[in-house]
Amino acid sequence: MDVPALLQQRGIVDAQADVRLTLLQGGYWNTVCRLQGDGRDWVVKVFAAQDGWRLFPILPDDEARALLLLKGHDVAPEYVEYHPRVGELPAVLVYQWVEGTMWTAGTAEVARLFRRQHAVSVDGFREAPTGSIGIVEQGERLLQSADSHEAATLRKVCPTTRVQPTPRRALIHTDAGTGNFIVGPQGIRLIDWQCPALGDAAEDLFTFLSPAFQVLYGHEPLTVLERAEFLDAYEEPTVLARLAALAPALTFRMGAYCALRRLELAESDPPSAARYARAVELSIAELTEGS
Repeated sequence: MDVPALLQQRGIVDAQADVRLTLLQGGYWNTVCRLQGDGRDWVVKVFAAQDGWRLFPILPDDEARALLLLKGHDVAPEYVEYHPRVGELPAVLVYQWVEGTMWTAGTAEVARLFRRQHAVSVDGFREAPTGSIGIVEQGERLLQSADSHEAATLRKVCPTTRVQPTPRRALIHTDAGTGNFIVGPQGIRLIDWQCPALGDAAEDLFTFLSPAFQVLYGHEPLTVLERAEFLDAYEEPTVLARLAALAPALTFRMGAYCALRRLELAESDPPSAARYARAVELSIAELTEGS
């Protein structure tokens, strides 16, 4: 993809602009660059087209709207501009570069960020399932395309306790793994809002605490103390109770997702496939211990 030409077509920079682009690593689907020069220090995200259903969909309009709504709440990067998809021209989102490094320690500050995020009143986003039946159904949908052996193993430990949906919905990130938290001079920020939803705040908490999510970003599962510090800092008993109740269903769905991704990446990206394989093992272990 000729990103400089695309940026000129979309009116983001002109041909005379003294800027440089650096391709950023980490995303599986979209093209993400850092743009510097002429007083700018931006992230430019060029969105891939999406076909079919995904657990983590590519929703450029929603990401742009989420950044706008979160402006001033010390949660997400600062929005700059957005250009929706037009014909064959892909959607492009621009936001301020977040100075810092990927989160490695300090779970309490993550919990406090979630409190700020979940307190923002929003509507108009897609609705994520908040009951165990809907969550497990999504997991089963993923398993239909996964390795049959792994699928059978996960089905054996699929939780059967029903948890009712909640009418209390919040803006959730849905993919808040450790790699999406940046810690720097401005504090902690949560990036990569490509699939936000209205859902149960407990889902974001689960995502961060999940051993499977942790290892996918190269971080070992949290210690008992780190988990306790996180839960103490979140300070919302109702959401914490929902987290405890929904964790088995969310673990099953995450295990199913990782089983599918392991199979998809087995030949093209063996190192990533190995991380997904470990995430499946951790999910099965959690479900087995909880049964």
